[in-house]
Amino acid sequence: MTLATKATLLPERPKSLISRDGGEDVRVVLIGGGVEPIPPTGYGAIERILTDFQAALTAAGHTPIILNRVRHRKMRDEYPFALELPRLLREIDFDVLHANTPVVANRLVWSGRRFAYTSHSRHWYYRTRWTHRWGYWLERRAVRRSTAVVALTEPLARTMRSAVSAPSPLPITVIPFGVDSVRFAPDWSRRDGARALGVGVVLPFKRWEAAARALRGTGIRLQIAGPQPSPEYAAAVRAAGDSVELLGEVDDARLRALFAESDFLVHPSAVEVLSATVLQGLAAGLPVLGGGAVDGVVEDGRTGWVLDDRDPTGFAAALRARAIELRSDEGARRTMGEAARAVAVNRYSWTKVVAAHLPVYRAVAGG
Repeated sequence: MTLATKATLLPERPKSLISRDGGEDVRVVLIGGGVEPIPPTGYGAIERILTDFQAALTAAGHTPIILNRVRHRKMRDEYPFALELPRLLREIDFDVLHANTPVVANRLVWSGRRFAYTSHSRHWYYRTRWTHRWGYWLERRAVRRSTAVVALTEPLARTMRSAVSAPSPLPITVIPFGVDSVRFAPDWSRRDGARALGVGVVLPFKRWEAAARALRGTGIRLQIAGPQPSPEYAAAVRAAGDSVELLGEVDDARLRALFAESDFLVHPSAVEVLSATVLQGLAAGLPVLGGGAVDGVVEDGRTGWVLDDRDPTGFAAALRARAIELRSDEGARRTMGEAARAVAVNRYSWTKVVAAHLPVYRAVAGG
């Protein structure tokens, strides 16, 4: 169920979240950021996650309501959306509020609402402009004032605890988002060892030029799917390699086919919280090559390699060596790919993600 531009008539209120017979039927409002539609029409990490989370909650017998109102698809649109939240929420019957962006979370604080907050922001690690520093301030305030906080990874939870000293202890629970291992699955018959895949926005913090440079002269084709907001940087990525194809934004069917048919995933990004791309790669049975940003998700030497990326030259050399190793060893690609898929199925299933959220929701509603 989605509330996009006006209040929607809702079904009769389900039984209490804290029911006497031990059953649970949660009516949770998943609040978007007011910037991109849910589901997204193109790339949109949080929006795609919320779309999948809504489906998983529904499949588990709960009643998720997505609350989102899009104006001009500009980052500043989160502010007017947040301002009207109290009015919109008066028209909805719910058990729990779950915010996913810092401006929305802070508006809920100011309105005196109890809520759960999941932070998806790279501002915990990456602050090169004043807008990043402002976002970091909002993130810390949201974490400090939330009723319950969900950290997507244990490293992020540690970062939050070091950055936000009070209250102590912080009400943090580590829960990743999930991945659909049915939609993202391998097609072993289409793989030949010579296709590397990258997925994400083509901007410098993703360090695609390092991957292109590493694969130059190896005979490995690098395909990168994602929006290209900077023509200058896109040109630099092409120039760094000798077999680089920038695909731009692709539709869901094409994206799933790329994951199914490629041989390994390169994810050289300098900063991530938890990458949906990496989880999709694992589900598709792709060994993943990346730097510190994939640590804690990729099991080094088993589902891919976590490479030392503190020195750009050394990082590119290590990426090149591992890519050549994978190209020349079909057995290793298959063994690592099967291990990667098993991790996606067993650790990042949406069923487990939903179950892990229920105690968090109970704590918020119980207050």
